[in-house]
Amino acid sequence: MNAEFKYIPEPREVKSNQMVPTIRGQYHTFMLIPIMEHHTRWFDAGPVSIGVEARALGDSEANMICGPSIHVCNASRSEEYVRFDVFGPVLHYHYIHNDRDANTLWGYDPDVNGPMIPWAINALHDRLPTLLRNAGANELAAKVERMGWDTSVLDEVQQACTEALRPSEHDFIRAKEGMDWMYAWKAVHPQFNTLDEQEY
Repeated sequence: MNAEFKYIPEPREVKSNQMVPTIRGQYHTFMLIPIMEHHTRWFDAGPVSIGVEARALGDSEANMICGPSIHVCNASRSEEYVRFDVFGPVLHYHYIHNDRDANTLWGYDPDVNGPMIPWAINALHDRLPTLLRNAGANELAAKVERMGWDTSVLDEVQQACTEALRPSEHDFIRAKEGMDWMYAWKAVHPQFNTLDEQEY
């Protein structure tokens, strides 16, 4: 079984019928932080290309999160359509709407679905055209259905994701770099500033 970050919330009183916020199809009118190419391994798979980015964010060794982002792009990597973010206390994924400069965010529940990496790999294997259509990439989805795609890369994608979860002596350096990258993006895209700074 792949080792994954496990978030254990602080105990708190929950009142009967209390409404609790969940990340369920939140639509955001901004594009995501761009891929850091020098931390990304690419796997060409016919009409699509899948990147695994070893993501790290944090301003101290005590306040740092690390893990993979899985990027689903077209073959030329000019557009990204789906992103799985397997790091931090709130695991999640995005559908990226390139025609609207927007994205739809969904939370992931590991208690129900198990570790996220195998789940994401299975979703890509079994439901890639559906994922692409949810991002508005209808022509690419039809091309994948018509031509197929090289699913054999998924073993390497999963291995790269597992490696991105392993601690490294360079994690804090990458985390500071990741924060600088994020702040630079937010500075020119103020609409991105919709979450508390600690909610990566």
